Amino acid sequence: MIFGVLADTQAMLTAAELAALRKVFKGVDCILHAGPVGDLRVLEQLQKIAPAKAVCGNAENSIVRSELFVKQSWKVGPMCMGLIHGYGKPHGLKKWLLHQFEEDPVPVQIIVYGRNFEPIARALGGVFFFNPGSFSGNLPEGQHNQKGPRQVGLLFIHGKKVDGQPGIPVLP
Repeated sequence: MIFGVLADTQAMLTAAELAALRKVFKGVDCILHAGPVGDLRVLEQLQKIAPAKAVCGNAENSIVRSELFVKQSWKVGPMCMGLIHGYGKPHGLKKWLLHQFEEDPVPVQIIVYGRNFEPIARALGGVFFFNPGSFSGNLPEGQHNQKGPRQVGLLFIHGKKVDGQPGIPVLP
């Protein structure tokens, strides 16, 4: 399966942004949004490209918080994937992410998250961590007064093999 992954939209997508996402996410099986979504209508926009799943982020309004879960997990073939925004500083974030899924009935082997907006696709301790980067152009911790390119990612799952391409620039 191929997943299009994004985080940090924070508001409705413009026509140019949607066109850019259609191009990058062409042929994906599903879109994952790791929050903040900003507006529930973003999910309707994304579902015109492919089926979409989302979690709420740290900067959501009460309407979004009432409709979206903080985390989700589900089976993808033989693998179990978790989707969460994440909270806190980069130091210890992966440990915190793992802790959030500890009580799930099936252990997660893949965690997709949006916090810190540092593009990453890396296996650590038997878990594959994936962060697409920031769709809004926010940069990782320590660089908040600057803007970078808008970024998304592609996550590939074939049986028990997982790979990803984070930090794909999206130019609307």
